Amino acid sequence: MTDTDRRRAFVETLVPAFNRFGIEAEFVPPTSVRIEVPEHEGFTSDFADAADQAADFPPEAHPELAEQLALGMMRQMRERGIAFGTHYPPRSEDQARQVVLRAFDERGIDARFDFPDTLLLPLEDGRLMRADAAGLIEALDGLEEEQAFERAQGYAVGAVAELARHQPAGSSQGQLRVRLYPDEAFPEGALEHFVARPFVDGVHELVVLDFPDSIQPMRRDQLDGYGLTELQAFTHAVAGALEEPVQADSMDALGTTVVHIGGEHTYTGAQLHALERHLGDAPHGALVLFPSPPVVMAHELGQGDPVSAMRTLQQLGSRFFADADKPITENLYWWRPATAEGEPPRLAQVAVEVDDNSGQIGLYTSDEDFATLLRTLMG
Repeated sequence: MTDTDRRRAFVETLVPAFNRFGIEAEFVPPTSVRIEVPEHEGFTSDFADAADQAADFPPEAHPELAEQLALGMMRQMRERGIAFGTHYPPRSEDQARQVVLRAFDERGIDARFDFPDTLLLPLEDGRLMRADAAGLIEALDGLEEEQAFERAQGYAVGAVAELARHQPAGSSQGQLRVRLYPDEAFPEGALEHFVARPFVDGVHELVVLDFPDSIQPMRRDQLDGYGLTELQAFTHAVAGALEEPVQADSMDALGTTVVHIGGEHTYTGAQLHALERHLGDAPHGALVLFPSPPVVMAHELGQGDPVSAMRTLQQLGSRFFADADKPITENLYWWRPATAEGEPPRLAQVAVEVDDNSGQIGLYTSDEDFATLLRTLMG
């Protein structure tokens, strides 16, 4: 292939690359492309130099190089305020905008930048909602990546909630489930906008919408669309989560019988609403852990030494919490069934310290009834 043919072949690959991003383009031999700009005068650009640079790469890499050229031109035009192509593609080193897109992607939202400081968020009917992100980008610039991502996650939570208010009437509804979240998973003030209730100190139970490709906390203003009160939403969501399959196995942990309940989903915490399924009557209640969304562990009180069981479960809680991808809490709780239908189970935080030299026991409990029970069980 002659140099002329090689240049022509590469420049011809630019046309479909531009078309892929909604840009009208036409090949102009030998090495130019005529490009149309909506509401502006079109222009013809020569890509001979780009074709020469592409010669350093194998032919199979040329479509990707052509796409990068198209993205670069889109970026330059949109930085000048010209609506060229489908969106504004941030540079790879543009950490602030990259973490914003990652935060939305984590929630199953295909967000894009329209212009450098404007986001496009998709609605279910194909429309796009625009959101001003100028203040956010300014706040993220200069932060460490992890800190910037946390700030972007908080912004995404609020934006997704706003997005829900603009969804079309009759839009598809997700399946209702309940999921446990640590309070720090949400920015300050965000929880009050969602269908959420306290579960234990530092942990809330939320009704979520389970879609095939995402999980979204349910907003309070979505209840009317489902024809439900808040209590009804929790009742349906708990029932739905309890239908998710789990595997319950009894294991011996340092002489303590522990029932490990696990699922390949994030709704295993709902099993605390129906722990009798796995333990039986449990007249004294149980010691329970829920260190991460897929895991619940329980020990029926009255089956063995309660202090030894507490020490073992505290070790398990610390280990599972530290290893969890999205931890909830490492704390140990005394579990008893709910006192009223539709309410969460009764949970009281408990902890024990034992001086192995003196044998002295230090007990912490948020419910004095547990101290009485412990003395009874220990004889």
